[in-house]
Amino acid sequence: MTLISRLLIGTTLLAALPTAMAASTVDLSVTGSIVPAACTPSLSASDFHHGKISKSDLNVDGPTGFTENKKVATLSVNCTAATVYGIRGIDNRADTVGNNWYVTPYGLGLTPKGEKIGAHFLEIYPRESLIDGKPAFVGVGNAAGTVWTSATQGEKGIRNYGELLGFTDTAGALAQPLPIKDATFALKSYLVIAAAKGLTLTDEVALDGAATIELVYL
Repeated sequence: MTLISRLLIGTTLLAALPTAMAASTVDLSVTGSIVPAACTPSLSASDFHHGKISKSDLNVDGPTGFTENKKVATLSVNCTAATVYGIRGIDNRADTVGNNWYVTPYGLGLTPKGEKIGAHFLEIYPRESLIDGKPAFVGVGNAAGTVWTSATQGEKGIRNYGELLGFTDTAGALAQPLPIKDATFALKSYLVIAAAKGLTLTDEVALDGAATIELVYL
């Protein structure tokens, strides 16, 4: 085969390659903003101690809810200037959730045998909360804070799967949470323990729930 023949064959093969192979780059953009204000959340109590629960108080074949024995703390958020934000939770024991009776269960730890004890729940109570001295109403938003449910004074579980709680001083449609400088939110915790038949309770078992409350600027 002559040199000219080899060159012609090579040129033909190159021409047959898909044109998509020429696209060897891709573009991206980085967006966001820096807000001038800063907000500091704090808790009046960081340990919701539910005391000792007797094995005899647990249902054998189904979960037991201790929804009347709620522990209460105050979540305060203080900002250097009025700021729009939402809050959500992070479950630091997510792999131990033992039931999902209600929205947003948080894991409660494991027995020494590795059994899931149950779940605890964290709720904001707007009726006992204030935003800049006014009554608080709460709505639920998507993770981006662009779509919101109507704001009410009904208690709302702090979501741990990305959704946000946002606050305003008026009931009804919530297009965007209100800018807030100082807020005090009533935060309540309660338990749901898994069915006793699935737990090894021959010795005392410690509850081990752990969560983080995250403030998200919007």
